[in-house]
Amino acid sequence: MTILAIDWGYALLVTGMGIGTVFLLLIVLIWVIGLQTKIINGITGHSKGASEEATVRTTETHPTPHEQAAIAMAMHLYFDAHDEEPHVITIQEVEKRYSPWSSKIYSMRNTIIK
Repeated sequence: MTILAIDWGYALLVTGMGIGTVFLLLIVLIWVIGLQTKIINGITGHSKGASEEATVRTTETHPTPHEQAAIAMAMHLYFDAHDEEPHVITIQEVEKRYSPWSSKIYSMRNTIIK
């Protein structure tokens, strides 16, 4: 008794070819994107060394206590901003408008003529 008459040799071959094709195309896509990045960096003159050369200037002075208080107050006002809402919850029922498209009457009165 044969439940399914499938030639598994060809089914596995097609499955393997499909999976192999997908992985091969992914590898080619990674290679193309890497090559494109190198070409664009060569044209525009950007390189990894240029970003490392940029240094950040820091100063040894710290903000005064008045400046620290002003910064803290500004952050407090910015992050704790809430809308003023009344504490009364009202639920208003909206009257539904009649629409023949949602009416079941038209579909229930159809008689089947034999």
